[in-house]
Amino acid sequence: MNYKRLALAAIAASKTLFLGEMAFIALMSGRLMAARQAAGLPEITPQPLVGIIELLLTGAFLVWLYAAIRTRYGAGPMTAVGAGLASWTGIVLLSTIHMIGDNMGFPATLLLMVAGVILPVFILTAVVGAWVYRE
Repeated sequence: MNYKRLALAAIAASKTLFLGEMAFIALMSGRLMAARQAAGLPEITPQPLVGIIELLLTGAFLVWLYAAIRTRYGAGPMTAVGAGLASWTGIVLLSTIHMIGDNMGFPATLLLMVAGVILPVFILTAVVGAWVYRE
């Protein structure tokens, strides 16, 4: 594994993830804030450092997973899509199912919509990371 390229690809993937999440916020923020108010949850206090760390770790994980499976499935965009889908399943879908099961106060349809909207962001992020990564 080429760790220098892995780090560069993780940064590129994290930037892509950041842009995708900004688009997600622009698209979904009204619905999410209304659902938070309806559930009686407190207002969000931004934590920029935590957000940056989360983006970097998620981008690094996506690229690492691609680098790990490319020896078995071959380099290219289809392997990156697989890494994006696997990462989305492990990070987003499972936590969404957990939130629905714990009845966090949000409608299940809204949580599933959030998970569905973020899926293309994860796939695009993995493809961008794979494009930067080279053995």
